[in-house]
Amino acid sequence: MFDIGFSELLLIAVAGIVVIGPKDLPVVVRHVAKFLRELRGLYAGLKGQMNAMMDEAGINDMKREMTTIIDLEGKPQVAYDVAELEQLSAKPKIEAPKADV
Repeated sequence: MFDIGFSELLLIAVAGIVVIGPKDLPVVVRHVAKFLRELRGLYAGLKGQMNAMMDEAGINDMKREMTTIIDLEGKPQVAYDVAELEQLSAKPKIEAPKADV
């Protein structure tokens, strides 16, 4: 998540031991871990409530039904389905003419 390597983790541990002290370090680590768990729970709850509100308001359905995009000049632009674009960009296979023997 934070892309912390072993050397950075070791530096943080040494700094924690020096600043906080070896006696109080486990207590501080437990409190920080508890705070992070509560923060993740709060985020999950808020995300769930927002998704429920979006479902109730029908915003997810509106996203699926939109077919036009308004550009920066205010002009509507056509939006394409990805599968449709892949079909359009597929090159037709042309067979070489067979020679009559």
